[in-house]
Order: sequence, then C-alpha cells, then structure tokens
Amino acid sequence: MSRRRYQRRSSDSLESVVDDSAYIAARFGPVGALTTGVVGFTVFYALLPVALLAWVDANKAKLVGPAATVFANILDQVVLQRFINPCQWAGIAILLACCAIAAWKALLSDELTSAELAETCWLAKLLSSLLR
Repeated sequence: MSRRRYQRRSSDSLESVVDDSAYIAARFGPVGALTTGVVGFTVFYALLPVALLAWVDANKAKLVGPAATVFANILDQVVLQRFINPCQWAGIAILLACCAIAAWKALLSDELTSAELAETCWLAKLLSSLLR
C-alpha cells in the first residue's frame, strides 16, 4: 500500500497576491486598474527585493570566521532563488494582469465576469513565467 506524498499547499503564496491584485484592479476603472498594476509592480519588482538585499547585507556583515564568505555566498543564492526571483515574477504578473484589465475596461466599458478575471490572471501568470 502506497502512501500519498505530503505536499504543502499554501493559500498565502505569491500566486494569490496576483489574483488579489487582479480582483482589486477589476473593481476600478481603466486608470485605477493601471495604477494598481504599476503600484503592485513597483512594490514586488523593486521595493521588496531592495529591502531583502539590504537585510541580507546587514546580516552578512555580522558573519565572522573562516567560513563567513562561504555562508555569505550561500545566503545570497538562497535569498535570490527563494525570495527575490519569485517576487519579481509576481510583480511582472501583477502588471500584466492589471494592464489587461485596464485595456478590457477601456475598450469594452463593461465589467469582467469571474471566469474572465480568472482567465486573465492565468494568462498573466503564464506570460510572466515565460518572460522570466
């Protein structure tokens, strides 16, 4: 009898941030949706990575000993792979989703259904992963 492997599923992932940003942008008009996208992009693509790098640099300065450079390099790689790259992916996806919503609202002047909004989020996530 085989056991199913446990996989952690979190609803607090960056994908949910993209979905939430798209739902917020859908509540506004075209200018509000575009503003939501620009703010989300700025926060996730620029501000969070800069803050994380500043935190890493402050903690690397505290490392002492012969293995300090090795640990500093490992810390850089872990933060880059686990935090900065996914944050930048989310920033691109937020911008794409909100731009698509703004264009939809500007051209058609009607509300998106929940299915159309979900498809927009899915396409934005796909495009941002292809751009990375």
